[in-house]
Amino acid sequence: MPTALVTAAFSPLGKAIASTFREAGWTVFGTSTKERDKGVLDRLYVADLAHDELVFDDISSLDALINNAGIFTLSSLEGLSDEDYRSVFDLAVRGTLMTTRALLGPLKAADGAVVNISSMNAVHPGFGSTSHYDAAKAAVTGLTRSLAAETGLRINAVQPGLIFRDSLSGTELEAHYKAHSVRGRLMTCDEIARLVFFLATSTGIYGQAVTVDNGYTLC
Repeated sequence: MPTALVTAAFSPLGKAIASTFREAGWTVFGTSTKERDKGVLDRLYVADLAHDELVFDDISSLDALINNAGIFTLSSLEGLSDEDYRSVFDLAVRGTLMTTRALLGPLKAADGAVVNISSMNAVHPGFGSTSHYDAAKAAVTGLTRSLAAETGLRINAVQPGLIFRDSLSGTELEAHYKAHSVRGRLMTCDEIARLVFFLATSTGIYGQAVTVDNGYTLC
């Protein structure tokens, strides 16, 4: 049975990704910053990916690593604090890099794949006051290409557009996104998860960043 590890497995997107792999018959591990009921997970690792020294000694072989952990904050350049900058960069960039390093042996043992969750903001300006987030996600996309070349593993990235959540319903941001995308709607977690699963199980794709945004970056 193939195995996958999903970081931030209890975020809305993390849950969708974990469920997609589980429904396909995979054994699924996940990380969280605190103890929780495991839900669909077979094993839970409690870790602060932004700061902890990561050890996964009980994993000898891993078919897929999904680097999903990240946070989003809004701050203008004038008001950007060092804490805001570091919180976003440390989790998105340090977390992705160090988690991949910690699991490099198991991934190579299985000839596994890595899928990094970046953002359309890596290639398109955000909605204002997101320069630090945009830069962090651009770094994740850059890491994806470099690590694929360095490790020889199938390492790719997904660059999602704005994902729907209840708090966005009826907002100006939702209206703006719908008006400026080809499809005229936001993305869903399940749509992103299906692309993640495809990249994790495909062959011949190395160092690519696939934008899935209903055509927002085209408009």
